[in-house]
Amino acid sequence: MDAIPGPLATGDSASPFAKIKTHFPPAKIKKIMQTDEDIGKVSQATPVITGRSLEFFIAMLVDKSSQIAREQGSKRITGDIMKKTIMADEKFDFLREIVCPEATQQDSSNDDADPDVDTNQFPVDV
Repeated sequence: MDAIPGPLATGDSASPFAKIKTHFPPAKIKKIMQTDEDIGKVSQATPVITGRSLEFFIAMLVDKSSQIAREQGSKRITGDIMKKTIMADEKFDFLREIVCPEATQQDSSNDDADPDVDTNQFPVDV
């Protein structure tokens, strides 16, 4: 693929996006998309764009998780570290109810609580 315009194309070799070598096959992505009965025809570019977006998403999640692992003095990214990354970073907030459903249920029950009381919205086991 060509160079990516905008803020992602830093040309920095340390960028997680510069190191992406894994590519998701568009045919598989199209097949997965069409398992949904609401999706009809899929243009040729859609699975390619979706696959590239998935590559960037995974690179960003792994990069943020590795930063947290380094901060904790760990050389490995564990499930707990990824969970902490998802709970701490706003970009991954759509994954919170999948990763930690008890925290999102607690949030909805805290909506009725006193707004002046400081509560820990997203408890994470480390």
